[in-house]
Amino acid sequence: MHKLVFLGDSQVGKTSLIQRYVYDTLSPDMTRTIGAVLHIKTLELDGEFHKQIIWDLGGEESFAQLREQYCANASGAFFVFDRTNLKSLEHIDRWLNSLYAAAGKVAVVAVENKIDLESVITDAQIRGILEARGLKHIQTSALENKNVDVAFEELVKKIRERGKY
Repeated sequence: MHKLVFLGDSQVGKTSLIQRYVYDTLSPDMTRTIGAVLHIKTLELDGEFHKQIIWDLGGEESFAQLREQYCANASGAFFVFDRTNLKSLEHIDRWLNSLYAAAGKVAVVAVENKIDLESVITDAQIRGILEARGLKHIQTSALENKNVDVAFEELVKKIRERGKY
């Protein structure tokens, strides 16, 4: 069993990625996540079943204290940023520091979301920021269902490698 948390600024697509992965749908009238919402999905990987307890955490700064409580005992996390919003990537340390303070140095996968849109962030900027923090980078589009499953599989593999269940 893995407790997974989604971190990132408001409107980067965390809820859309979760909706696409867990329910294979996207709601056209999706609103901001208030607080935290729980989802569960089982992933089969290399003949093993991994129950994923997925926490969609609101990105608003007003939820910062609540977020740390939900991050406690996490097995891993996604840091999601929007390729059309440089600030969403630049805020990475705020998110990671909060996660690590609550859960320790858990596995993290960086997700560049909205690859169906034109990027305002250069590849060099992304590579520099993520490599400096030792994060695996996966490009996704919840809208077009690109690499969403891949991102979840990658995080579960990283968790398995660390032996944190």
